[in-house]
Amino acid sequence: MLVLDTRSLPPRERAEAFQATVSGNCSASMASFEDPAAIEAKMTVFDFGRAKVFNIEASGTTLRRTPRIARASDESSIVLALPMRTDNHLMWAREGRVFGPRDLMLVDLSLPYVYGWRGGGASYALHVDADHLGVPRDAIHRAARELRVSPLYELVRSHVAHLTGQADDLIGSGARPELGTASAELMRALVLTAAGDGRRLRETMHSSMQARVQAYVRSNLRDPELTPARIAAANAISLRTLYKLYESLGQSLEQSIIEQRLHGARADLTAARPRYTSIAATARAWGFANPSFFTNKFREAFGVTPRQMATAQKTVATAPPE
Repeated sequence: MLVLDTRSLPPRERAEAFQATVSGNCSASMASFEDPAAIEAKMTVFDFGRAKVFNIEASGTTLRRTPRIARASDESSIVLALPMRTDNHLMWAREGRVFGPRDLMLVDLSLPYVYGWRGGGASYALHVDADHLGVPRDAIHRAARELRVSPLYELVRSHVAHLTGQADDLIGSGARPELGTASAELMRALVLTAAGDGRRLRETMHSSMQARVQAYVRSNLRDPELTPARIAAANAISLRTLYKLYESLGQSLEQSIIEQRLHGARADLTAARPRYTSIAATARAWGFANPSFFTNKFREAFGVTPRQMATAQKTVATAPPE
């Protein structure tokens, strides 16, 4: 959801609006700007239940959470942030570091920090409340300094990049709470591996496996290359474990993917403003390379063909009011 676009505001009101939006949705802090006379900023917030996405795209900006602000605030979010487009500078826990667009940073927002970038930059961030992680603060702080030592670093970075970058589509996918739960579990697993807490990690990886795998599948449904091997590799499990997981759920992996894709295609076909101009384009968008296969499976699931459903929806939308 868009919460701020300074282009809609007079220049004199932009700094105050930026300050209020960041403090109200992300973390209480003081904002300053590289060029106060030419502030440009866009912010979006998406609530995934246990996790929240907060994305900022802005001209040169610095956010300062002073010790005084930190003492007066009850902020408890732990954040995984992705610098976008340019280097981002972070001073946190008395250490200054520079993060580039391929980096992932972990920050405890209860502590003071100075964070920002020069020129046109951005930060896409995943927020999870510390209570949902269930990890001691000292482990979080250790992990923040050694995040790349975790074998899950690339997996989690890819997940955060996909969730934050595609949040507008994913928030309406029907998997919102599952994606939030899986994101929190992945953050927990990343923290524990980076902090070297093996016992808690084994417990976390076991308890979160179902949520992680299902969230990964849901967020990649549109990809025609979504294969069992890829799903297993992305979640650091074997193919045998993957198939056993779906057996325990009483369904096959293939059928589960097909059903979810069909429901996604139906939602697009019956939308007030269809996203695609043809049935074939809708099928391809949901990972169906064969239009005939798509039509047959759609009829089996819903009792009508995709064209019949789309035509019926168009008739309802254009019917004059009684």
